[in-house]
Amino acid sequence: MNSTVTDEPSVPLALASASPRRRELLAYLGVPFRIIATDAEEHDHLPPPAIVAALPPLALPLFDHPTLRAWRKAHAACASAPDSVIIGADTIVALEGDVLNKPVDPDDARRMLRRLSGKTHTVYTGLAVIDARRTDALPLFDLVASQVTIDTLSDADIAAYVATGEPLDKAGAYGIQDLGGRLVRSVVGSYTCVVGLPLVATWRLLRAAGMTGLRDPAEGYRRWLRDRGKEIPPCPPTLP
Repeated sequence: MNSTVTDEPSVPLALASASPRRRELLAYLGVPFRIIATDAEEHDHLPPPAIVAALPPLALPLFDHPTLRAWRKAHAACASAPDSVIIGADTIVALEGDVLNKPVDPDDARRMLRRLSGKTHTVYTGLAVIDARRTDALPLFDLVASQVTIDTLSDADIAAYVATGEPLDKAGAYGIQDLGGRLVRSVVGSYTCVVGLPLVATWRLLRAAGMTGLRDPAEGYRRWLRDRGKEIPPCPPTLP
């Protein structure tokens, strides 16, 4: 990957996520950052009312709200990076009102993939950006949604994919950027939202937080696709 920085950032940047997919995508915006991983998204304590009021609307239980989970990650990272702008992200897969998290075992992965087979579901990625230097400022939030249609899968298709082990650490039991991309018929909306870090929304929030030196997200997306040996999906409806 060509990670040439277009300019030095005006403030240090931290990514509050252990996801290698988010780390890879964020690097294509062209500024250096550090990783701060926490387990904060699993906490269920009630957040401050001001945070709840500022969350983007979503017709799912509060605990499942990916922007709230993103805020929990970024908020927990503040103590480790008090001089930084911190970005948190979280991704969920929703089908027919149910949230499909990471499967607990191969049987659970097979069950999820049978449910997704031949249907369109929604992938939501929530973003939260906190300027840890400004304790008086509210975080910046966003929620990006993409519609993903899975091909009709046979039991043999599902068994072969689950046998690779790839579904076990992926929300919804598939990873579009790797072997799971073969299961996907179409994406309407942001492709990088489905991967786990919507580049356009990320760029917009970081700019709003005062970050400079960021590469254009469409250019970063093209570089990411090229470096992974992928073709650019039709646009529209598939976007960065």
